Amino acid sequence: MKNKVGRPKTLIRQKIIDIAFNEYWEKGIFNVPLTNIAKLANVSRPGIYKEFEDEDGLKTEVIKKYIKLSADPAHKNYDDYKNYPDHLFNHLEAIIKGGSKKLTNNPLYLNIKRPKNSIGCLMERTRLDFTKLGPKTKNLVKKYTNFRKKCFIKYVLNAQSEGKFQKDLDPNLTAEYILSLFNMLQIYRLNGINKEIIKKNLDIALTPLFTK
Repeated sequence: MKNKVGRPKTLIRQKIIDIAFNEYWEKGIFNVPLTNIAKLANVSRPGIYKEFEDEDGLKTEVIKKYIKLSADPAHKNYDDYKNYPDHLFNHLEAIIKGGSKKLTNNPLYLNIKRPKNSIGCLMERTRLDFTKLGPKTKNLVKKYTNFRKKCFIKYVLNAQSEGKFQKDLDPNLTAEYILSLFNMLQIYRLNGINKEIIKKNLDIALTPLFTK
Protein backbone atom coordinates (compact mmCIF):
# COMPACT_ATOMS: atom_id res chain seq x y z
CA MET A 1 0.00 0.00 0.00
CA LYS A 2 1.21 3.48 -0.85
CA ASN A 3 0.25 6.85 0.55
CA LYS A 4 -0.89 9.74 -1.60
CA VAL A 5 2.65 10.96 -2.35
CA GLY A 6 3.72 7.54 -3.52
CA ARG A 7 5.92 6.41 -0.61
CA PRO A 8 5.37 2.84 0.63
CA LYS A 9 3.50 2.86 3.93
CA THR A 10 5.96 0.41 5.52
CA LEU A 11 8.85 2.77 4.78
CA ILE A 12 7.04 5.70 6.37
CA ARG A 13 6.27 3.61 9.46
CA GLN A 14 9.90 2.53 9.78
CA LYS A 15 11.11 6.09 9.27
CA ILE A 16 8.93 7.29 12.16
CA ILE A 17 10.23 4.49 14.41
CA ASP A 18 13.85 5.22 13.47
CA ILE A 19 13.47 8.94 14.18
CA ALA A 20 11.71 8.31 17.49
CA PHE A 21 14.39 5.74 18.38
CA ASN A 22 17.15 8.34 18.03
CA GLU A 23 15.19 11.13 19.71
CA TYR A 24 14.13 9.01 22.68
CA TRP A 25 17.63 7.63 23.22
CA GLU A 26 19.21 11.07 23.09
CA LYS A 27 16.65 13.02 25.10
CA GLY A 28 14.60 10.50 27.04
CA ILE A 29 11.28 8.92 26.15
CA PHE A 30 9.24 11.64 27.87
CA ASN A 31 11.29 14.61 26.70
CA VAL A 32 10.37 14.46 23.02
CA PRO A 33 7.04 15.99 21.94
CA LEU A 34 5.21 13.98 19.31
CA THR A 35 5.08 17.19 17.26
CA ASN A 36 8.87 17.10 16.97
CA ILE A 37 8.86 13.52 15.71
CA ALA A 38 6.11 14.34 13.20
CA LYS A 39 8.09 17.31 11.93
CA LEU A 40 11.32 15.33 11.56
CA ALA A 41 9.47 12.51 9.78
CA ASN A 42 7.55 14.98 7.62
CA VAL A 43 4.21 13.51 8.66
CA SER A 44 1.24 14.80 10.65
CA ARG A 45 0.44 13.99 14.28
CA PRO A 46 -2.86 12.40 13.19
CA GLY A 47 -0.86 10.30 10.74
CA ILE A 48 1.27 8.95 13.59
CA TYR A 49 -1.82 8.21 15.66
CA LYS A 50 -3.36 6.40 12.72
CA GLU A 51 -0.25 4.26 12.26
CA PHE A 52 0.47 3.46 15.92
CA GLU A 53 -2.97 4.03 17.54
CA ASP A 54 -1.42 6.39 20.10
CA GLU A 55 1.92 7.69 21.39
CA ASP A 56 2.22 4.67 23.67
CA GLY A 57 2.07 2.46 20.57
CA LEU A 58 4.99 4.34 19.01
CA LYS A 59 7.06 4.08 22.20
CA THR A 60 6.37 0.35 22.30
CA GLU A 61 7.65 -0.10 18.75
CA VAL A 62 10.79 1.88 19.58
CA ILE A 63 11.53 -0.30 22.60
CA LYS A 64 10.94 -3.41 20.48
CA LYS A 65 13.55 -2.13 18.05
CA TYR A 66 16.00 -1.48 20.89
CA ILE A 67 15.46 -4.97 22.30
CA LYS A 68 16.15 -6.56 18.91
CA LEU A 69 19.27 -4.52 18.09
CA SER A 70 20.89 -4.05 21.48
CA ALA A 71 19.25 -5.75 24.46
CA ASP A 72 18.79 -9.26 23.05
CA PRO A 73 22.39 -9.54 21.76
CA ALA A 74 23.67 -8.17 25.08
CA HIS A 75 21.84 -10.84 27.10
CA LYS A 76 22.58 -13.81 24.86
CA ASN A 77 25.81 -14.92 26.55
CA TYR A 78 24.55 -14.98 30.15
CA ASP A 79 23.77 -18.69 29.74
CA ASP A 80 27.39 -19.54 28.91
CA TYR A 81 29.39 -18.64 32.01
CA LYS A 82 32.39 -20.84 31.20
CA ASN A 83 33.08 -19.05 27.92
CA TYR A 84 31.88 -15.61 29.06
CA PRO A 85 32.74 -15.29 32.78
CA ASP A 86 33.16 -11.51 32.50
CA HIS A 87 29.89 -10.95 30.69
CA LEU A 88 28.17 -9.16 33.57
CA PHE A 89 31.05 -6.74 34.02
CA ASN A 90 31.29 -6.13 30.26
CA HIS A 91 27.56 -5.44 30.13
CA LEU A 92 27.68 -2.98 33.02
CA GLU A 93 30.77 -1.37 31.55
CA ALA A 94 28.91 -0.88 28.26
CA ILE A 95 26.49 1.44 30.10
CA ILE A 96 29.45 3.51 31.24
CA LYS A 97 31.23 3.57 27.89
CA GLY A 98 28.18 3.74 25.63
CA GLY A 99 28.65 0.29 24.11
CA SER A 100 31.41 -2.30 24.15
CA LYS A 101 32.71 -4.72 21.51
CA LYS A 102 33.67 -7.07 24.36
CA LEU A 103 30.00 -7.63 25.13
CA THR A 104 28.99 -9.62 22.06
CA ASN A 105 30.02 -10.43 18.50
CA ASN A 106 26.41 -10.15 17.32
CA PRO A 107 26.42 -8.01 14.15
CA LEU A 108 23.11 -6.37 15.10
CA TYR A 109 24.74 -4.97 18.23
CA LEU A 110 28.10 -4.18 16.68
CA ASN A 111 26.56 -2.33 13.75
CA ILE A 112 23.93 -0.42 15.69
CA LYS A 113 24.06 3.31 14.95
CA ARG A 114 23.98 5.00 18.32
CA PRO A 115 22.61 8.53 18.28
CA LYS A 116 25.45 11.03 18.61
CA ASN A 117 24.33 12.33 21.99
CA SER A 118 22.87 9.12 23.42
CA ILE A 119 23.58 8.47 27.08
CA GLY A 120 23.90 4.94 28.40
CA CYS A 121 21.10 2.48 27.67
CA LEU A 122 17.67 3.32 26.26
CA MET A 123 16.11 0.42 28.18
CA GLU A 124 17.54 1.63 31.49
CA ARG A 125 16.58 5.21 30.73
CA THR A 126 13.03 4.03 30.06
CA ARG A 127 12.94 1.90 33.22
CA LEU A 128 13.70 5.00 35.28
CA ASP A 129 10.38 6.40 34.04
CA PHE A 130 8.48 3.12 34.42
CA THR A 131 5.59 4.50 36.46
CA LYS A 132 4.87 7.12 33.79
CA LEU A 133 4.78 4.69 30.86
CA GLY A 134 1.59 3.89 28.99
CA PRO A 135 0.13 0.38 29.42
CA LYS A 136 1.59 -1.13 26.25
CA THR A 137 5.13 0.13 26.81
CA LYS A 138 4.94 -0.64 30.52
CA ASN A 139 3.89 -4.23 29.80
CA LEU A 140 6.74 -4.71 27.31
CA VAL A 141 9.37 -3.26 29.67
CA LYS A 142 8.02 -5.33 32.58
CA LYS A 143 8.15 -8.55 30.55
CA TYR A 144 11.66 -7.83 29.33
CA THR A 145 12.84 -6.93 32.83
CA ASN A 146 11.56 -10.32 34.04
CA PHE A 147 13.44 -11.99 31.18
CA ARG A 148 16.62 -10.13 32.16
CA LYS A 149 16.20 -11.17 35.78
CA LYS A 150 16.05 -14.82 34.70
CA CYS A 151 19.28 -14.31 32.73
CA PHE A 152 20.98 -12.86 35.79
CA ILE A 153 19.74 -15.69 38.03
CA LYS A 154 21.31 -18.24 35.67
CA TYR A 155 24.52 -16.24 35.61
CA VAL A 156 24.67 -16.07 39.42
CA LEU A 157 24.01 -19.82 39.78
CA ASN A 158 26.72 -20.63 37.25
CA ALA A 159 29.18 -18.24 38.91
CA GLN A 160 28.46 -19.90 42.26
CA SER A 161 28.98 -23.39 40.84
CA GLU A 162 32.32 -22.23 39.42
CA GLY A 163 33.33 -20.87 42.84
CA LYS A 164 33.46 -17.24 41.66
CA PHE A 165 30.43 -15.86 43.53
CA GLN A 166 29.71 -16.22 47.23
CA LYS A 167 27.85 -19.49 47.94
CA ASP A 168 25.44 -17.89 50.42
CA LEU A 169 24.07 -15.37 47.90
CA ASP A 170 20.37 -15.71 47.16
CA PRO A 171 20.24 -15.89 43.32
CA ASN A 172 16.86 -14.17 43.14
CA LEU A 173 17.87 -11.27 45.38
CA THR A 174 21.25 -11.01 43.69
CA ALA A 175 19.55 -10.73 40.29
CA GLU A 176 17.43 -7.88 41.69
CA TYR A 177 20.63 -6.27 42.97
CA ILE A 178 22.21 -6.55 39.52
CA LEU A 179 19.17 -4.88 37.95
CA SER A 180 19.57 -2.03 40.45
CA LEU A 181 23.21 -1.63 39.40
CA PHE A 182 22.13 -0.99 35.82
CA ASN A 183 19.74 1.67 37.12
CA MET A 184 22.49 3.21 39.23
CA LEU A 185 24.89 3.46 36.30
CA GLN A 186 22.24 5.06 34.10
CA ILE A 187 21.50 7.68 36.77
CA TYR A 188 25.21 8.43 37.11
CA ARG A 189 25.53 8.86 33.34
CA LEU A 190 22.50 11.15 33.12
CA ASN A 191 23.94 13.29 35.91
CA GLY A 192 27.26 13.68 34.14
CA ILE A 193 29.38 11.85 36.72
CA ASN A 194 32.95 11.22 35.58
CA LYS A 195 33.25 7.78 33.97
CA GLU A 196 36.28 6.81 36.04
CA ILE A 197 34.40 7.61 39.24
CA ILE A 198 31.45 5.54 38.01
CA LYS A 199 33.75 2.60 37.28
CA LYS A 200 35.31 2.79 40.76
CA ASN A 201 31.86 2.83 42.36
CA LEU A 202 30.87 -0.14 40.22
CA ASP A 203 33.91 -2.08 41.41
CA ILE A 204 32.88 -1.38 45.02
CA ALA A 205 29.30 -2.45 44.32
CA LEU A 206 30.40 -5.74 42.71
CA THR A 207 32.96 -6.70 45.39
CA PRO A 208 30.47 -8.37 47.81
CA LEU A 209 29.41 -10.82 45.09
CA PHE A 210 32.80 -12.43 44.61
CA THR A 211 34.54 -15.03 46.74
CA LYS A 212 37.55 -13.77 48.66
